[in-house]
Amino acid sequence: MSQSHRSRVNGACNASVFALVIVMAALLYVFGAAISGDTVGLTQSIRGAEVFDTRNVP
Repeated sequence: MSQSHRSRVNGACNASVFALVIVMAALLYVFGAAISGDTVGLTQSIRGAEVFDTRNVP
């Protein structure tokens, strides 16, 4: 029995929503790490990035 057109469209929509959720979770992780102050570990993974630590500047 072949799939109907509607079930293929629903499958494609489910796959795209799943991919969107994965991308949004990755962006949330990166921005959360940047905002929380974990920039040293975050920028070590980016080539050529520099860290400016201003937490102890009066």
